[in-house]
Amino acid sequence: MEEAGKFLACEDFRRTGRCFHKLFPSKLVRWSICSRKSRYSTAEKIKFTFEAAAEWKRRPASCEDWVSQSTWYTGVGSRIGYLMPKKEDTWWGIDGGTSAEFLSDQINAVLSSCVLPFLREFQTEQSIVDHLKAREKDTMRRNYPHAITMLEFDLRDKKARAEIERRIKRIRFLGRFQLVDRTVTEATIQRVLKAYGYSDPLPPIAPWWKLWA
Repeated sequence: MEEAGKFLACEDFRRTGRCFHKLFPSKLVRWSICSRKSRYSTAEKIKFTFEAAAEWKRRPASCEDWVSQSTWYTGVGSRIGYLMPKKEDTWWGIDGGTSAEFLSDQINAVLSSCVLPFLREFQTEQSIVDHLKAREKDTMRRNYPHAITMLEFDLRDKKARAEIERRIKRIRFLGRFQLVDRTVTEATIQRVLKAYGYSDPLPPIAPWWKLWA
């Protein structure tokens, strides 16, 4: 962490606990790189990785009231292994025989070549929005939480009622497909709609085999 901190300080990151943050002048977006220790770590060996995120102050409308308020919320994020060429979850280990210098050089190389280029794509709120909208057509096409985020964007953009209804049907389908309880899905939809003052009648809940259409 100390060596990573020295490297990231050159990019204007500041360390807070297990995280490094970089705040942009607009104060609307910040980058975060945080360490995560594996629950399988022992007294003899520690396994750890990092997570990188572009954060903003937009609290998801889908959050339940009991969820504590925060200043920053993840807009776009990933474990750094998925930002590396092999795109797989990657963990490092520290034990009595680990060379701190070698390990630090390895991690700093990943931060430089993989993490910072990823984060540099997100310096404004709009860049985060554009990225999330683009992902709807590929990697996030069947992602239930992402579909809920897209409903927020549709409402914020004041899309036509037909498009809102189409989005709601898609959320219902993905919820059933991913075994989310129907009452949970409907409550989430209602929270998002209420947050944006949407009061039009919802499309009826169709049998699961019709939701795709």
